[in-house]
Amino acid sequence: MGGGEHHGIPSGDFRTKVWSLTGGPNCRPKHWKRNTAIAMAGIILACIPIAMKSAELE
Repeated sequence: MGGGEHHGIPSGDFRTKVWSLTGGPNCRPKHWKRNTAIAMAGIILACIPIAMKSAELE
């Protein structure tokens, strides 16, 4: 009960072995500004036809 022996598990920094969708605790993707701009442009381009059709059907 109390975390005695760890049976051969290395006791290094666990953050180097953690995988997450966001990239871990110190995530700084290289081209985050470009990626964000591309994502926002895609969202806007997807919303324009929906807004046009909505205005047409109103």
